[in-house]
Amino acid sequence: MHAEILSWSRSRGLFAGISLDGATLRPDNDDNTRLYGHRMTQREILHGEAGAPYSAMDIYEVLNHWAPYKKGE
Repeated sequence: MHAEILSWSRSRGLFAGISLDGATLRPDNDDNTRLYGHRMTQREILHGEAGAPYSAMDIYEVLNHWAPYKKGE
């Protein structure tokens, strides 16, 4: 055999090679409302229709200082 890993088991049963562990992503509409000041859908936020929340203005100021946006570039 030419395998890097070889395992041996004496147990009996079925091995399907799948994992039933999982995770889900769910929107937190209450947090979005607190952040943006009014209800926003995830689509509006991801498509840039929401605008920057007030709480992000400090980081936007720093980013714009060091990497200013110039039209046409």
